[in-house]
Amino acid sequence: MNATIPGECERQLQVGEQECDKEDVKKDRIARNLCIAQGLMMFSVTTVVPTRAPMILKIKRGDAAATARTMGMMSGLAAVIELVVNPMLGKLSDQYGRKPFMMLAPIINAVLHTGVALLPGSLATQFIDRMISGAMILGFLAPNYAALADLHAQNPSKLGAVNAMAAAYAGIGCALGPLIGSKFPGHWSFLLSSLAFVGTFLYSKEMEETLSLSNRKQFKASDINPLAFLKLFKTENMKNLTLAALFQSFGDYFNIYDMSNLFMIQVLKYNQAQIGNFATGVGISQMLGGRFTKSFIEKTSLKTTVLFSNAIWILGMFLMGSARNTKQAFLALAIWTFGQLRASPVNAYLQKYGAAEGMGKGEIVAAQGNLAAYCKVLIPLFYSNLFAFTTTNGRNIPGSPYFVICILTALAQQLCWRAKLSD
Repeated sequence: MNATIPGECERQLQVGEQECDKEDVKKDRIARNLCIAQGLMMFSVTTVVPTRAPMILKIKRGDAAATARTMGMMSGLAAVIELVVNPMLGKLSDQYGRKPFMMLAPIINAVLHTGVALLPGSLATQFIDRMISGAMILGFLAPNYAALADLHAQNPSKLGAVNAMAAAYAGIGCALGPLIGSKFPGHWSFLLSSLAFVGTFLYSKEMEETLSLSNRKQFKASDINPLAFLKLFKTENMKNLTLAALFQSFGDYFNIYDMSNLFMIQVLKYNQAQIGNFATGVGISQMLGGRFTKSFIEKTSLKTTVLFSNAIWILGMFLMGSARNTKQAFLALAIWTFGQLRASPVNAYLQKYGAAEGMGKGEIVAAQGNLAAYCKVLIPLFYSNLFAFTTTNGRNIPGSPYFVICILTALAQQLCWRAKLSD
């Protein structure tokens, strides 16, 4: 009869603990690198945030309403491209890994932004760039978040905290991008952004692949369809979480920044430098919000975090919509800090329940992007036309898009209450 002596048991236990510690350290290092990559990508993206609207406004000879409609159409067409491209990229990343697609998006954007830098007065070039480069933002973020899920999908609280930290790094990029980009004329800011995209490509190239060969899922062309998001409605919990995340996304800065820039130009009388300062403030808010949300999740729970962040977001959006001076606008921005990452716990839950239904991590992120793309076709057009309608012919409610966001965020919280969630 074989028996293991107590000393051997203790040694084996210690070895096992050391191996677990090494694995945790490795995961933390990879997660940190993913967060840095996200920060680099968002720096590259937001460098042109303060300059695109003034460039279009100049092309449109100072017509703010026409500029709003044009930029809304650009964003809407970008979403149409997302409908086709991003579900395919998500499925492909479940078979071929995350790295190839984290390298693809920035190099495409580098080429497009170089085109705008060379032809700054061409509306057609602006259209092509905005349509494709806008779609490539999620083309990078989807495999990045899927990679984080590769590391921590079995622990929703840990994944929610890591997602929040990734958003904090993205916030650093979002703070530095507009701050630096606003110091340059429009075409130079696009050239700077191109160089930053090249840097993001090179950094991603050196990262470790997170998707093991055993966890890869075979790509099937039949899985790529405009209704890929329907897979997110397999269960009642998944349906409620999917719709909650969707309604939350109506307030995401990248869905409202074109309209926000026009709001600041028309209502607060901001110039390019002031728009850049506010955009930098948004980045700082996201950076601090990521750290706050991570800590809040760890000290409370995902469910508590969802409620608090949704409530604070409603308050911040109401204050922004009613702002008529810089003091109130920046007060709203400060309050946004605590609600910036309201989607992180919802997405962590969705990864848990989606995996239980046999969905790949990249597939879940891409399916969310597929659904969001439908709304992105309409969101910018809706906001831009609502802004134009409520600021013409004697009407003076420029904050109406922000008030709509308040209502939709409240609906998102109702859906989270309906879901039966467990951490």
